Amino acid sequence: MSNIKGTIGTVISYIVLTFYALLSLYPFLWMISSALKSNQEVLSSHSLIPNEFRFDIILNTWNQLDFFRYFVNSVIITVFVVLGIVLIYAMAGFGFARTKFIGSNVLFMAFLGLLFVPGVTVLVPLVQLLKSLGLIGRDATLPQTYFGLIMPIINGAGPFSIFLFRNYFSSLPSELHDAARVDGATNWGVFFRIFMPLATPVIATVGILNIIGTWNAYMWPSIVLNNPDWFTLPLKLKDLDLQIVVQWNVRMAASLITITPVIIAFLVLQRYYIRGLTAGAVRG
Repeated sequence: MSNIKGTIGTVISYIVLTFYALLSLYPFLWMISSALKSNQEVLSSHSLIPNEFRFDIILNTWNQLDFFRYFVNSVIITVFVVLGIVLIYAMAGFGFARTKFIGSNVLFMAFLGLLFVPGVTVLVPLVQLLKSLGLIGRDATLPQTYFGLIMPIINGAGPFSIFLFRNYFSSLPSELHDAARVDGATNWGVFFRIFMPLATPVIATVGILNIIGTWNAYMWPSIVLNNPDWFTLPLKLKDLDLQIVVQWNVRMAASLITITPVIIAFLVLQRYYIRGLTAGAVRG
């Protein structure tokens, strides 16, 4: 009897999850479908299968709207953000995990406490600080503006990234560290030659989370970037909404272009994602 109840419960769970998955997937499929239709067909047809596949819509959106420029801008910002986060906070996590000093636990808890501070509360002082440093504003150059854009994003990712790296490095056998030190390796050598190669799961986890967050960021780039040539893809998408007549097929083609790199990154790194997230969050 208990086996029958368990089977019924499993079947119901799968039905509910399948329905939820289809419900969640429908907007994504509608976006792809609309990107391959004429604007008239988008407005008149509710079918997910286009009457005529218009791949030229995507190509024209990429070429005529100069999406390559905004794509490159997004890539530059995302790459520097992720590299900075991984390098800086991997070192911080290693320090908290393997270096004992007075107040280390208090300092670590202080970093965790920053998780509960809403980022929007520091926007005004942050903008004023960057302006006083000449990193944003009309007189700031492209490298200065990108630096002013990137550094606060890296800073904002600190608490959770340190949490994951610290707990992951704490879960590794201490014998690895001790044996390397006995063989004459410095702390830098232990970190770069032993612990970082073993940290692939948590690096992938931190990387995915921040690739998605940085690539899709809108509010902070919209405050910092005042030159349309420096816009990222989300800012360019917003420009398409400001047209008098919205071309929905073009809008969906632009959205498809924008999210494709994120999907590819997740598919490449997904096998490490869950392992790194659970190792960093559970052990410690």
